[in-house]
Amino acid sequence: MKRVSQLLLLGALILLPGKGVQAETPQDPVYVKTSNGWNAAYAHGNEYAEFRVIGNGAKLQDPYHILLQKGIGMMVSFVDKKELQNDTKLLSAHAQWEIDYWHQHASRVESNTREDLTGTRKDVKVTEIRVYNDKGAQMSSYLIGLAAKDGVFVLSVSPAKKDVDPLVKDLVSSFKLVPRKLDAEEAKRLSSEAKAQR
Repeated sequence: MKRVSQLLLLGALILLPGKGVQAETPQDPVYVKTSNGWNAAYAHGNEYAEFRVIGNGAKLQDPYHILLQKGIGMMVSFVDKKELQNDTKLLSAHAQWEIDYWHQHASRVESNTREDLTGTRKDVKVTEIRVYNDKGAQMSSYLIGLAAKDGVFVLSVSPAKKDVDPLVKDLVSSFKLVPRKLDAEEAKRLSSEAKAQR
């Protein structure tokens, strides 16, 4: 696991030739192993989202897919505000965009805003979505959206069940926007913080 986290961090720090040494913003989320899970950062432009995946049972499948625990998965993504018709209410626009997508691909879609999982935060929105096919089979997920300057960072956790609520609350509490570029120095700082947590 230590090697995996080192490779993910190393893969994210691509040095570019030029005047001095500069680092390109990682295209994929970056994960650093801690004593109790993973610290993660996902950059877009001059800002990034950070979050913690708590629990030693969490397994990275690839930079965008994590098995949080047996039977519970998470996908990490970013939705550009252009996809949301540049709506100024990004979090509501994102939730509606997801719901509209599922209406095109499912027999029935139910959604519910879960303010009980976000508390008083206005920069984060949790939407529970249940999708049904024509035979009645169901898929459910929590969409955790974090508003950013150019869109919405999204953590999608599936399935949506009452016993998953505490895990979603933990993710929400750690899901924060950092108004800095995720360059080599910033990644080094994140790695140092993670080492201090071990």
